[in-house]
Amino acid sequence: MKARKIALLLIPLNILLIYLVYNSINSEMIFNKAAKERISNNVQKLKDLRQLQVKYKQTYGEYSDNFEKLDYFLRFEKIVTVKAIGETPDSLTDAQALELGIISRDTTYALAKESVFDKTYLNNRKKDFPLDIDNLFSIPYTEEKYNISAGEIEKGNVTVQVFEISTNYGTVFNGLDAKNKNYELDALLKVGSMDEASLNGNWKSE
Repeated sequence: MKARKIALLLIPLNILLIYLVYNSINSEMIFNKAAKERISNNVQKLKDLRQLQVKYKQTYGEYSDNFEKLDYFLRFEKIVTVKAIGETPDSLTDAQALELGIISRDTTYALAKESVFDKTYLNNRKKDFPLDIDNLFSIPYTEEKYNISAGEIEKGNVTVQVFEISTNYGTVFNGLDAKNKNYELDALLKVGSMDEASLNGNWKSE
């Protein structure tokens, strides 16, 4: 009789234990799915910002150290494109061929917003996260912007232009229960580097 009472008491406890285990596993799965999507979204935005920085440097010879300059460049500036028409003979330099009229230069101007994110770039871009230049500098699911730095470093007696754009995982997971998960919340998700001449991101794959 006593054993039966104990067994009856254990039934709700077992049900509760099963529920807690299921809920824990389910919550972990929900977080992992959301975390993966958040990271992918931020990686795409960092790639877009890298593309913008590269085009900015091609125009001005240096990377921008703030988003206000990048935003103005993207919205209002024009990018110069110079195309060579004709072919330079092996016996001449481009300057000589140009002077002799064998080749010519065709200079065109295009709005930066049409040239930075051109058809080639957009066709190779991940379609899951549409390009939105109005929110290009904002971290998804937050009201914060990425951190941005730019400058120059010395590498092998050569001055090299560098930039870095980043945020931390704690910000990426804003609004999610990210504690005790497999992420270091203070670690950075970034593209570029202020220590190395690199345009790479520190995510697992490009």
